[in-house]
Amino acid sequence: MKKIRHLIFIFIAIIFSITLNSCRSISVETYTLKTPLLEKQSSIRIVLIADLHNSIYGKDQSILIDKVKNANPDLIILAGDIIDNMDTIIGAQLLLSGISGIAPIYFVTGNHEYWTNDIEGIREELISYGVIILWDSYAIVETGKNNIILAGIEDPEKQFYEAPGYNQKEIMETVFRELDDVPWYKILIAHRPEMIETYKRYSFDLVLSGHTHGGQIRLPNIINGLYAPHQGLFPRYAGGMYSHGNITHIVSRGLSIRHPRFPRILNSPELVIVVIESD
Repeated sequence: MKKIRHLIFIFIAIIFSITLNSCRSISVETYTLKTPLLEKQSSIRIVLIADLHNSIYGKDQSILIDKVKNANPDLIILAGDIIDNMDTIIGAQLLLSGISGIAPIYFVTGNHEYWTNDIEGIREELISYGVIILWDSYAIVETGKNNIILAGIEDPEKQFYEAPGYNQKEIMETVFRELDDVPWYKILIAHRPEMIETYKRYSFDLVLSGHTHGGQIRLPNIINGLYAPHQGLFPRYAGGMYSHGNITHIVSRGLSIRHPRFPRILNSPELVIVVIESD
């Protein structure tokens, strides 16, 4: 019995050590996509930041900021829950201050931005750093030789905290159906990956999401994630790249080490780089 207790203690110590180490370092995941919709011999580099929840990496957010700079992005995407309703906003402010001017920054809301009960204040804060907010809207973005469509959808929590009667599906039909005949590469930023069946109804080439925190616990090649919000146990879209016919769906495992309070195990905080190349 004493030997068994000793082995259990060693096992717990190993898991604790792995958890601490994984929370201290940011992994960088790069996905390369090909498309005939870009000009020949051209590419677009996107940094996807999701679910920061005001976490801070290094002095004044220097570790995360340096990784964004080193990625040399054409666009920076903030896919929601950059701010947390249970924590100070300082982590987000440090990040925005450090990455402002590197590349155009686009933002969509996550559920936690709404849960602060100060969505207007958050929007004003983001705009003060030059962030472009996509409020159920799209923009024609010129980058290098290419024009692309960059669209963003608000989080469904909008109906409870800002606009009673808000219906995301109806809004998408009203705003995005007109893009069906547009021949450019089209990207949708949508915080929640579990709603991919709705996103698939439209002519987007790429969907970028977060929200899952990588399923919190991973066993690589065995379990991609144990639990994710709004998907429950063994989520289908915990993190990674998924193919839905003509649509590619990339789900960031997020950068949060603050929320939820349950530790990440074998699931490093993740910065995503998406490289879109002409085919």
